[in-house]
Amino acid sequence: MKPLFIATFLLIGLISNVSRAEIYYSDPTAGTAQGTGSAQAPWPALSEMIKSGALAKLKGGDTLLLRTGNHGDVKISGDNATQITIAAAPGQIAQLSRFEITQGSKWLVKGLTVSSSFASTPYKGSMVTLAEGGPSSDLVLEDCFIYTALDSSRWTKDQWMNAGDGITIGRNGTNLTVRNNYILNMRFAVAMCAPNSLFEGNVITNFSGDGLRVTRDGDTAQYNVIKNGYVSQADGDSNHDDLIQVFLFNKGTGTVNKVTIIGNILIGNEDPQQPFPNSPQGLGFFDGPLVDFDIEKNIIMTNHYHGISLYDAVNCKIIDNVVKARSPQKMMPWIMLNTKRKGGAEGNVVKNNMAHSFNLKADPSVVAENNITVTDAAFNQRLQEQEKVINGKFGRFHPVAKLSRLGMTKGEYVAPTQASTTR
Repeated sequence: MKPLFIATFLLIGLISNVSRAEIYYSDPTAGTAQGTGSAQAPWPALSEMIKSGALAKLKGGDTLLLRTGNHGDVKISGDNATQITIAAAPGQIAQLSRFEITQGSKWLVKGLTVSSSFASTPYKGSMVTLAEGGPSSDLVLEDCFIYTALDSSRWTKDQWMNAGDGITIGRNGTNLTVRNNYILNMRFAVAMCAPNSLFEGNVITNFSGDGLRVTRDGDTAQYNVIKNGYVSQADGDSNHDDLIQVFLFNKGTGTVNKVTIIGNILIGNEDPQQPFPNSPQGLGFFDGPLVDFDIEKNIIMTNHYHGISLYDAVNCKIIDNVVKARSPQKMMPWIMLNTKRKGGAEGNVVKNNMAHSFNLKADPSVVAENNITVTDAAFNQRLQEQEKVINGKFGRFHPVAKLSRLGMTKGEYVAPTQASTTR
């Protein structure tokens, strides 16, 4: 009977731990410092909660639901034994002018609207920052809408070049997850600087610098839509824009290892008539050595010759990608292996890709198979297939932005089935 007694004791303990998790409420309009955090007596705005120490009352497993209104400029920290959730309450629009987790672990932040336009005074830099202030792990940023302004249609070239940045996934983090966020109208949209972290299912649209920068070992970027580059060198912008850029964080000091780029849709310009158009490089991975990269099933359309370019690639795989120009031009996008140092490219596999051309001569040992010239029909078919895959995993419309992943159609979010979200 002793094993049964032990099992019963453990089950009772587990139920007891679950039952201690609480749900609290923050309300910028109806909340007060004297509130208990209940639905009937909510705490005030999240920024005010932090000042008063109310946020510190949350423990592992608890959830804080934010009601409609401006929750201010928010900076939190702290390590939790189990995950604490901060989320917009169902049907509510929780607005923040800036959000930062300086250091900590086991926080889930979900469904917030973060914009510099809500700030009382203008500021520069990232609107969301994770793990720049100290050791951090197991942070999740999910389903948020992050933007400088909702409408950039009348921006000047200088406004584009001076726009704020989106998300910094910071240098002191590991195992960070940024999932299904919608990032709109930025200078530099996302900097991924934490090793062994995941960036998946996000939409980046309208940026004047780089879409996504990946700089650390073990990072994965998958099933994202990144599109619409603005302002070029002709407009006075000296940055060489990339849809996704990978580079060695401290150039010349080591390698970048085991980066995975899978299933993304990357489009330089959806609308060929957009103002201040730029043609960003597709996958521009120029500063290595790059070791054990996996580049698969990406759909790329851009009017730049660097469709997929890996420099000093070692034992990397470039498989089943499709690269195409939006319109005929002098330099059509290619798939390339190149090197900045003698013997810098070796042992790579490049197969089953479609592009306008292939330049793989930098690696004499490359395994190159079934790489063919792309056609409009093949590209359009693969684009539709990949859009269906991404929409099946994360929904056609974003849950907070209410915008489609391709185009800017308004619509209501429908949660994908459990089977479709399996990675």
